[in-house]
Amino acid sequence: MDLGEQKDLLAAFVDRWGQVELYSTGSQLINYPGVLYNVDGSSDDPQINGESWKGLLIVNGINSLCYVTNETPDGNSHPKFSVGGHMTPNPDGKVEFGADSYLMPLCSWHNSKARDGVPFTHTNTLMLKLSGFMEGEIAATFMARLPSEKRHSIVYSGDDGPMCKDLSEPEAEAAVNGRTLDEVLGCHPADFVLMEQFIHGDQTRYKIKTTSF
Repeated sequence: MDLGEQKDLLAAFVDRWGQVELYSTGSQLINYPGVLYNVDGSSDDPQINGESWKGLLIVNGINSLCYVTNETPDGNSHPKFSVGGHMTPNPDGKVEFGADSYLMPLCSWHNSKARDGVPFTHTNTLMLKLSGFMEGEIAATFMARLPSEKRHSIVYSGDDGPMCKDLSEPEAEAAVNGRTLDEVLGCHPADFVLMEQFIHGDQTRYKIKTTSF
């Protein structure tokens, strides 16, 4: 993924969510046996150095062939594990803001928009329940809002695609003041989004603190 594509992804995230309190996210291993549907508007898996949705499954011990057991035509990508597919029990594919969704191995054929609204059956039931996921969200912005003792996190353009990292207070202050974070991030990002964690009532929330494009 080139730097221009990464900039567009980060800028689109800021345009859509820059003035909104964002939920903290979470991922939990569960067994879910029920019928599932593709999430309408879920993003392609860009296969980014362990920060991708596929990488999130693998890190949590899920590295299987495509889960879907529906009959498929010959000559497609099934049963290859191509992507981490976002799933919902809602037939319309909609996930309300801040609601739960599920992540499981899919091939590219089943992950296609052409399969939206198709009920998927599966015998493998171990998957990740995602909380706080937003439709169309990339893995890096989701992972930047996972629980952390550090109050700030940064999503930035990497060598192959958007990456994320939690930041200490001095590191976050350096980003706000435009100072380089090369040593912290291991690269000099062309673009970044800095998020700040705060408590709203009894919930952990995030807001976009500053950006650089």
